[in-house]
Amino acid sequence: MIVVSGKAKFKPGAIVGLRDIMQATITETRKEEGCIDYSYGVDVLDPDAIVVVEYWESWAALEKHFTQPHMAEWVAALGKAGVVLRDIKFIEAGEEREFFR
Repeated sequence: MIVVSGKAKFKPGAIVGLRDIMQATITETRKEEGCIDYSYGVDVLDPDAIVVVEYWESWAALEKHFTQPHMAEWVAALGKAGVVLRDIKFIEAGEEREFFR
C-alpha cells in the first residue's frame, strides 16, 4: 500500500475559495481504481493549512491518479490559491496493524 501524507499551507483565507474544488477532487478521486481512501482536512490549529491523507493500492494507481482531468483542475486551483508551503510524503507501507486498545 502507498500512503500519501502531509500538509499544504495557503495564503491567509485562500482555503475558503477552495472548498468546492476540494470536494469535487475528493469525490472523483475516491472513484478511481486503486484508491483505497483519499481525504483533505483543514488543520484545526491552522485554518490556512490542509492535511492530506491518501491510501493507494499501488504506485501505478497513484501515478495514474495524477493524469486524471480532475487533478489538472485541482493543480490549477492550487496555483491560483497560492500555496505557501507543501510538505507531502509518499510512503510505501509494508505492514498494517489495527489500533491497540
